[in-house]
Amino acid sequence: MPDPVESESLFVRLYLDHHIKAQLAEDLRVRGYDVLTASEAGMEAASDEDQLALAANENRALLTFNIRHFAALHQRRVAAGRSHAGIIVSRQLGSREYRALLSRVLRLLDRVSAAEIRGMLVHLEQFKE
Repeated sequence: MPDPVESESLFVRLYLDHHIKAQLAEDLRVRGYDVLTASEAGMEAASDEDQLALAANENRALLTFNIRHFAALHQRRVAAGRSHAGIIVSRQLGSREYRALLSRVLRLLDRVSAAEIRGMLVHLEQFKE
């Protein structure tokens, strides 16, 4: 039987910031993924830094459309020697492009482990078809 800590590090657990629609969380959950939204965590009005801190404390990679702010937060954390469970950034896609967003997230979750994304800033556009 696999070690629980080892198997936990295999699967990326997600935290969706307040810009990401709850529909994405629902669509990922029906596929078996562990997802927490800012709304569910009571963090809708929280600062970007507080959102990243919560995600890091919960061992969750944070998904956001706010590339500029979270890239800067990532750089500050790296410079300070502080880690996080991963930051996934994407340009904001319109409602007609929702399927593309879902597909990219699913490809990322299928190809990247929690251990591989830890401390990394990942652009979701890398996971286009």
